[in-house]
Amino acid sequence: MAPTRYELTLRAPIAHTLLDVIRTRFDHVSTPGTDGTVLVAEAMDQASVRALLNLIWDAGHEVLAFEAVPV
Repeated sequence: MAPTRYELTLRAPIAHTLLDVIRTRFDHVSTPGTDGTVLVAEAMDQASVRALLNLIWDAGHEVLAFEAVPV
């Protein structure tokens, strides 16, 4: 299986407190832009990606796009 990078585009910027929780739970998550509407997750298995999505949804954020990009 080829390594995959997941890019999640959110409707609004992610709260800094939630981003801190995400970075604590998942080692390979970053926000490449300054507006905080895109999350990039690397080296995560499918269960971790689902847990990340649930955390984002439970916090009230809306995911506009979810893309798996082969690296």
